[in-house]
Amino acid sequence: MLHLHHDYPSAASLLAVLTLQSLADEGAPVTFHGVDVLGLGTSIPATLDDLAEWDQHRAALAERGWDLPRPRLHPMTLPAHLIEALATARGLGAAWRLACLRAHWFGGRDLSSPQVLADVAEEVGLDRTDVTSLVGDRRAAVVARQALIARRGDGVGGVPILEVHDTLVSPFMSLDDLRLLAAT
Repeated sequence: MLHLHHDYPSAASLLAVLTLQSLADEGAPVTFHGVDVLGLGTSIPATLDDLAEWDQHRAALAERGWDLPRPRLHPMTLPAHLIEALATARGLGAAWRLACLRAHWFGGRDLSSPQVLADVAEEVGLDRTDVTSLVGDRRAAVVARQALIARRGDGVGGVPILEVHDTLVSPFMSLDDLRLLAAT
């Protein structure tokens, strides 16, 4: 089982999500877990790390049809990751991830906004009321933050990171190597 930890404002995560989703589409055992890397309670301007990642990965992403504009915002992504779990449970995880990535990278939309999240949810077939309720659920946010803190204790502090049999590795390896890892 390949378990990818990712965050929407990370260009490196975008590349890893696209790669691992292609394997999942082939039937490989892949799961995705969102990590609000900064863990802030608000959105901020794009960080120097965001800009460096964008610069490092934009050519590879452009080859895949994702010609990314320069990032301007690093949104708080915990609510989007809460919804990702809901979308995954309803068979819409891949659609949710791609819609959030497009909204952030191409639409410049703030993924911390409940209105934006409800709109994106509707676009992928999720019920707007369910999403609005989940975004406003303080208990769900506390539980998710506690889980993120626990994962940091296990070494998941940055993204993207691939977890394979309780071992953390880079997701940036050949598709053949990823397929071999998925088969073990």
